[in-house]
This record gives sequence, structure tokens and C-alpha cells, in this order.
Amino acid sequence: MNKTKQLFLLVMLVIVVSMMVACGNDAAEENETGNDGTAELEATDEVTIGVYGGNWEEDIRDIALDEFEEETGIEVNVVAGADAEWYSQIRASNGNDPIYDVLILQPDTIERAMVSDLLAPLASEHVPNIADIAPSINERFTNEGEVYGAGFSMGQLGIAYRRDLVETPPESWLDLWDEQYKGSLGISSPTYSAGLQFFSGIVHALGGEESNPEDIDRTFEKLAELKENTVAYPDNPGSIQTLLERGEIVAVPFWDGRVFGLEEAGLDVGFTYPEEGPVAALASWVVTKGSPNLANAYELVDYLSSPEVQGEFAERSFYGMANLNVEYSEKLEERIQVGEEFYQELKWVDYETVTPKLSEITNRWTETFGGE
Repeated sequence: MNKTKQLFLLVMLVIVVSMMVACGNDAAEENETGNDGTAELEATDEVTIGVYGGNWEEDIRDIALDEFEEETGIEVNVVAGADAEWYSQIRASNGNDPIYDVLILQPDTIERAMVSDLLAPLASEHVPNIADIAPSINERFTNEGEVYGAGFSMGQLGIAYRRDLVETPPESWLDLWDEQYKGSLGISSPTYSAGLQFFSGIVHALGGEESNPEDIDRTFEKLAELKENTVAYPDNPGSIQTLLERGEIVAVPFWDGRVFGLEEAGLDVGFTYPEEGPVAALASWVVTKGSPNLANAYELVDYLSSPEVQGEFAERSFYGMANLNVEYSEKLEERIQVGEEFYQELKWVDYETVTPKLSEITNRWTETFGGE
């Protein structure tokens, strides 16, 4: 074989080997990251979930987490907390081995976490039950075609009222300005989630949007007329319950599940879904970006999104649920508005607009109601 031919074969051999190495590296990278850019679903034996405390934690443990642990053999580490601390912690981790794998969050926190790229997408191949969540809910947490929040408990802010103390039940948000509520109305401030949702509800009831300063001005002008009807400014569920029980207030913006729970306990209280639309107060499950137990996190969120788990939680909480296949008992069907027919008509707080201005809105609220 002459030297020219030997050199040619040697060059070809080098090219072939280089191509094989390159292909091997590409395959390895694909195995490591997956076709959608997410981390490979490696098997682990635990998962850490953050939930709200009190009865919420007790119910979700009893309904789902204990059974999930028993059925799968995956150890479930449960940590009680709230949105603010959880967001700070996953923000600090920045997608690198966060403390939590799964969290239950409110819409404003999910929106901030999505913008900050702190959540893992909930692909249907990993969370099949996501396909049965109401479309209008999935749309709220979709970014570039990926869903980042699995809707769970669909609270709706409307009007709670004492049936025995209110002559004409309210039908509209604007009915709260009626003379029958003079000196007997409870209104929460925007520093409390129910108060901020009520503020948003009035903005929309007046045909406005939170992003329009003129609509905000008009809302405060209208709220100023509500001052003489308002006697209390409760900023937690316990205060609202006590004031209703004592009859110190006869009506207050509150969540449907809370009100139906009070009714079930024997209080003569009713609930109105305002005709302009109640305000959404949705709690949803998310998976953190960089979760060290990603496969287990997806499996747990899918389990929590099933109609069986959500149905049982509805029976205990009196809230409607996000999964459209949930079967409700007769006592709930008679009370709650559930399903896409109602969910698509819900009003949602424009958190992107109001969160940066919350201090300003709160100050104006305080001035409007006389410094209470």
C-alpha cells in the first residue's frame, strides 16, 4: 500500500471516530436532560412537600399523603408553612437542589415563580391528570405551551350573610351599598387576601381593570360611599367567624367553602356568588425546578390531582375542586358552583399589576375608611 493511500485511510479513520464520539456525547446529553430540557427522572425513595398548616395539613395527610406513602413506598416529608417563606426559599435555591419538591401555592406566588423560572413544567406524560383540570385553570398557569400549576382547591370569594338578620339576600357585589347593611357590614383590608380579592371584585363589578389608574380611582370613590355601612375590618377567618356568630356584622366578603363549613356547623349563614362574578382563590400544586426527587414529585402531584383525592378533600373543605371529573355529594352539589361553566366566568386578581402597588392601595384604603 503506498503512503498516499495509507494517509487517506488514516484521515478517514480519524473522521469516523470523531463522529462516533460526537454522537455519543449528544446521546449522553439527551439522556441527562431529556428531550424537553428537564432533568432525567431518576428513582429516589423520598419526596418533600410544603403544605398549609392546621386542619389543611391534617386533611391532606389523611386523605392523600399517608396513602401515597403506603402505596408507593416513597417516604413523604411534610413541612407546614406559607407562600412567602416558600417563595423566598426556592428563590434562594434558584433551581439548584431546592428544599421542597412539591408546594401548594396561591396564584400570585405561582405567577412570580413562573417569571423567575423556579418551577418545573407539568407535562401530561408525567402528570396525566393535568388533562382533566378545567381548561380555564390550566390557562392561568401556562407559559410557552407548558403548564406549571396543577389546580387543586377552587375557593371563590363571594358574600357571606346572616340569613336571620338580612331581609333581602344580596345578589350583586354592589348590593352591599344597600341601606339594610348600614352599620353592620364587615370589610377586610387589602393586606388580607380576602380583602384584596374583594377590591378586585369591585373594580371588575364597576367595569374596570386594575391596570387602569382611572378605574382604581373610580373604585375608591365607590368604596368611600360604603364607609357608613361598614362597622368592622376583620383580617383573618377567626375574626370573621366571631363577628358573624355574634351578629355584630350581618354580611362580609368571604370564601364559599368557609361559609358552607360554618353553615354545616349550625350557623344560620348563607352565601352568594355575585352576579358580576365571584373572585378566584385557587390553591394549586407546583413542582420546583431542580427538584432532587423529580420523578416522585411528578407522581405525587398526579396523585393529588386525581378525582378521588380531590373529591375527598372537597367533602372535608366544602370547596369546589379543579379536576372536572370529581363527583360531589348531594350536600355539596346543592351549594357550590363547580365546573368549567362557572370557572371560566371567575374574576382573577391582576397580581402583576397590584402586587407592586399593594402598599399604595392599602394606604388609600385606610384613608378611604377613615384610618380604621
